[in-house]
Formats: sequence, C-alpha cells, structure tokens
Amino acid sequence: MLKEEILQQTMEHGIALSCGMIERYVEYGLIVGNKDSQGYSKGVSTLYHERTLEAILLIDKLKLSKLFKHQKDYIFILFWKGYPIQWDKLKARLLEFHSSVMDSFKVIADFTANPSYKEIIDDIAADEVNTKKTIGRPSKHSIEAQKKAACETATRITLMSKMISGIFDNEAISLDVFQDFNQQTKIDSEYLNESILVHANNWLQMKTWRNAVKKSNEQDYIETYELITILKEYWSDLVPNNDNIYDIPLIGGIVQTFEENLHIKVFSDRPWFYRFVVLILLSGGFRQILLVFLSNPDTRNSWEQLGTARCSYSSINREHIERR
Repeated sequence: MLKEEILQQTMEHGIALSCGMIERYVEYGLIVGNKDSQGYSKGVSTLYHERTLEAILLIDKLKLSKLFKHQKDYIFILFWKGYPIQWDKLKARLLEFHSSVMDSFKVIADFTANPSYKEIIDDIAADEVNTKKTIGRPSKHSIEAQKKAACETATRITLMSKMISGIFDNEAISLDVFQDFNQQTKIDSEYLNESILVHANNWLQMKTWRNAVKKSNEQDYIETYELITILKEYWSDLVPNNDNIYDIPLIGGIVQTFEENLHIKVFSDRPWFYRFVVLILLSGGFRQILLVFLSNPDTRNSWEQLGTARCSYSSINREHIERR
C-alpha cells in the first residue's frame, strides 16, 4: 500500500490521519514500511504492509480506550494480536520497560530499608482504609473492622515491598518471604512449593533478562509469536467450557485466591500482561523447548481430552450443587 492509499482509506473510515501521524507510527514501529525504488531518476517510495489499514483502525480504538499513556506502548498489543510490527522497535520498548521496572524496584527497595518503614506502611494502610469510610458516626463494630482492614492492608503492602526489595537487592525471593506469601495467599503448597522458588529465583536474575533481550534477533520474535499463538489456542480450549475464568478447575481457584488476598486483578490490565509475557518468553530460556512440546499433536490431544474431562466434571458438580 502507498501512503496516499492509506490516507484515502482511513478517511473513508472516518479517521483523520495525516502524513505526520503515519511517520510517527513508523517511528514507533506500529506499522511496517519498506523503501521501494521507482527506477532511474524516479526516486524512492515507501510501500506499507497490506494489513496497515487494519493496524491503524486498531490504533485508533486504542487511543479512544486509553489503555496506555504513550502510543509507543501500542506495539505490545499489535504484536500480541498478530499485526506486523518492527521487531527492533519492540526490542527497544522491552529494554525501556526493563529499565523502568528496575527504577521502580530501586525506589521500593530504598523505601523498605528506611528505619521508619513500619510506621510509614501503617500510615499508608490507614489512609487506604480511611478513604472507604462511610458517612456518619462510626460504630464500635465498624471501627474494629477498619482496624482489621488496615492491619491486613499493611501486611499485604509489607509482603509485596519485601518481595520486590529482595528481587532488586539480591535478585532472589527469600524462603521466609516465599513462605509468608504462601500463607497470605492461602494457595495450596502443592502448587507453590520450594522447588517453584528455585526455578523462580533462577529466572529472577534481572541482568539475565536484559542481556537476553539485548541479544534477541528477528527469529526470536518470530518464535515468540508462534508460541503466543499456540498458548492462545490452548487457553481457548479452557475458556469456552467455562463462562467464568474462576470456574476453570485448578487455574480459576488459584487466580481467585491470589487476587482476593493481594487485592490485584491478574487479567484486568491486558496490555501490561502482554508486555510481561513477551518479556518472559524472550528471556526465560525455555521458549524453543516449550514450542516443540506444545506443537506436538500428542500433547495437544492430551490437553483437549483433559479439557473435556474437566468440563464434564464441572457440569456434574454444578448439577449436584443445584439438586442440593
């Protein structure tokens, strides 16, 4: 597609697009254009990918939805959804993301090392609870409830700050913090045991993340998207059989417990989720092994059988509850 064609077609869709905006999208890596020589003395023109119009329509929706403050970050969503993007610009955004994470972790680590740390946490927790106060004179019961909520909030903030400061200072989560995390989230130790901690700490070498991204090339991003596509297919086998994500056997219970006890939403901020998954798949060191394993027809067939069995179990269990 030529630039003139893009401008005409976007106008037909009611989108006011300028040449400057197209250049900005190219600069951010959101759309792909290749220089093409028109022959001797005729100069060079830019040919854009055939899906450029689709990408621009999505970008326009993202602007309206305000999922990200900066348009540069749209590249994670476009990549996740399979649109052609410039992989080197995606790489640059991942390195920026890593730097921002490290800067945030440093702030939290310094905060955790503050001698007045406990008092500050208590004040923050009290303020958070007080914002939810009801109008009128509080009863003795409501005062006690607020104190309990403030204590739980302080515990949650302390746990997360200790975990993050440990990652920043030591590039690892300590056993004590890990055990406190298990107790706080109330997730069965069968799924969050010490062997999981070993694997997590091996991956939490923050310099390893950055080095893996710095060394990444186009093939790494091709493989990453192939794996994302397969993972989405596996996930789709679960979701249609469960109206609510929390109804998914095993997964749903863990997610719900995690969210309720730490007051976060695992799937509420999809763009952040996309960016984090891409970073893990690029830097985790297991992408090719997982790609081979999940591409195996036997693996997929076993997964589909497991999904069918889970669906049948859920239906039987639901019928049993309804009869009671």
